[in-house]
Amino acid sequence: MKNSIKLIFSLGIVLSMMACTSNDTSGPTGCDECVYTLAGNETSGTVPSSLNGTYNLTFSSSQPGSPYADGTTAKFTIDNNELTVEIDGQDCITLKNPVQFSNTEVAFNDSCTANVAYFISASQNGTLNEINVMSDSSTPFTFYGQFAN
Repeated sequence: MKNSIKLIFSLGIVLSMMACTSNDTSGPTGCDECVYTLAGNETSGTVPSSLNGTYNLTFSSSQPGSPYADGTTAKFTIDNNELTVEIDGQDCITLKNPVQFSNTEVAFNDSCTANVAYFISASQNGTLNEINVMSDSSTPFTFYGQFAN
């Protein structure tokens, strides 16, 4: 009887420890994280600090194959070279390790869920111009549309 009680007690402790274990890769935002691995010909990108902030934007110019319909709304948070994407009705994701695309554009690749790249476009005065949605980092890129005010 004592051995049965010890076994049940031990089993209960093991099960409770397993229940606390998580394979969730969510970060401090509560969103899943996706860290892009740069290809050999890509350069790590830097988002201008003037773009750090939260933007509520609407999708337009939808093209064939686009994962989003015109009128889809989303919240984008840019913070310290990370992009958190919260598309209405979908799970959020935090994208890390952007690629420098041009002097005014940095691309965050969502190679984990949507297989698209979000190109953060800065205006000449240093504010957010738009976020273009393209096929993932393979070239030539396919333009799917853009999130803008």
